[in-house]
Order: sequence, then C-alpha cells, then structure tokens
Amino acid sequence: MSEPIQIQPNIHCEPCKECGARPVVEQGRKGFSVACPTSKKHYSTTPGMVNIDEWNRFNKKSPVLASNPYNSKAS
Repeated sequence: MSEPIQIQPNIHCEPCKECGARPVVEQGRKGFSVACPTSKKHYSTTPGMVNIDEWNRFNKKSPVLASNPYNSKAS
C-alpha cells in the first residue's frame, strides 16, 4: 500500500532470524505490522497496532545456542 517506515535506531529490535535485517513498519488494510524488509516470506506480526514485543519474542535467538556454555580458563 505505502512505503515501509523505518524504526528509529534507539528502539531495540531483534534482527530477522532468516536474513539479519532490521525490521520496518508496514501499513496494510487491517492496520500496521512489523515485518522484514527483504522478503514477504519472512516473519511479520499480526496486523493491528505496532507490536515490536511480538517481533522480538519470535526473532530472539535461543540463549543456549547464542552463548558459550563453558566459561572456564585454561590453567
């Protein structure tokens, strides 16, 4: 419908799981949604109010996979 709106850099948004792009806000007939700017097939929030929390929950990486479980020093 219209051009996507860039989200301000000072608002925390997780990058897209698929491609690593920063999300944008898109306007549709049913309302606003937070979506990946590179592909329509990547995740998009449900239309309505801008829901960055839903985007962050879906695109958050697992803490088990993202961190190093072994924090030991070599002796």
